[in-house]
Amino acid sequence: MSKNRIFWLGTVIVVFFGLYLWLSDFFAESKPEPVIKPVEEEEVIVEPETEIILLAVGDIMLARKVERLMSEYGREYPFLEVESRLNQADLTFGNLECAVSTRGTPLPGKGIWLRANPEVMPQLKECGFDVLSIANNHSLDYDAEAFLDTLKWLREFNIAPVGGGEDIIASRTPFITTVNDIRIGFLAYTEMADMFWSYDYPRKLKATESQPGVAPFEYDIIIEDVKSLKEQVDLLVLSLHWGTEYSLSPTEIQRQQARGLVDAGADVIIGHHPHVVQGVEIYNKGIIAYSLGNFIFDQNWSQHTREGLVMEIKLKSSGISEVKLLPVIIRESQPRFEQEEWAKKLADSVCQYSSALGTRCLISENPLEVILITDGEYKQQD
Repeated sequence: MSKNRIFWLGTVIVVFFGLYLWLSDFFAESKPEPVIKPVEEEEVIVEPETEIILLAVGDIMLARKVERLMSEYGREYPFLEVESRLNQADLTFGNLECAVSTRGTPLPGKGIWLRANPEVMPQLKECGFDVLSIANNHSLDYDAEAFLDTLKWLREFNIAPVGGGEDIIASRTPFITTVNDIRIGFLAYTEMADMFWSYDYPRKLKATESQPGVAPFEYDIIIEDVKSLKEQVDLLVLSLHWGTEYSLSPTEIQRQQARGLVDAGADVIIGHHPHVVQGVEIYNKGIIAYSLGNFIFDQNWSQHTREGLVMEIKLKSSGISEVKLLPVIIRESQPRFEQEEWAKKLADSVCQYSSALGTRCLISENPLEVILITDGEYKQQD
């Protein structure tokens, strides 16, 4: 190839390459900028936090004069004035202070024997009870035969017994239930488990490896059970049948024990046995109701034994949100939520008793309620 041809071929290549670069710049400049659409944020819907209501009542006794009143006015008689309110709760708890059976032999020497006819069971269920403690000094009044009947009847009506069983393991076994994804556990014990009334028949109330009975109040064992249960539930309810009958305040030992049990994991402690109302203490986010008094009973011989409290606990998945105490007046073995002067005096007394334990309250009327003040956190108030 001649040099001229090489020259012109090189020139053509250079021209075409320059034209290519020019056209590339031209079209790049005239190309519209891409439209970048903003990312649309998804709407975040915050579901309202689930809330459930737990109600706890005092001593329930459906024998003796209460049974005579039911025979005269109908089996529903003791429950008529409270059934509607109790049924509004998601869970209702109490202490069943009698056996439920038509069988059994009275424990020799005891002197007071309480046994209800199983015909009361439909009313207990219809009134809304879900869990009943049988850890007390009357569940075995008619010995093991009637005690085992009590377990059978409660289970048959889908009411969970707690604090007693066929042996010591069963008596210490918690009842655990889930309501709206909130897991709640119950345990119950009694200080009276080692009692007996006749040396000819020294039958103690506590369960053993081979004998049915109730869970004994043995502090180290309760601590162990509470710690174990706390790992399984969101809320731990501990029922204690303890204290001094007819005393309006707990003992210092009770307060020390209760605080230790809260530290171990108990969220709510519900006391029975004194048959009168005592104060409520808030400690380390735990609620300690030392005695809720009577609920259905025939102790008509004093004002204090005809008074009781229903404790209403509002519970969210994040914890306890509110605690109220509803005064109850018992007229002829029939508990009532009243607004009269007697109930107002009871509300005042509850506030005074609780104040002595370091807890502040306010009283709300219509309906009459005592609301525990917590400043948004359950802790002892100064």
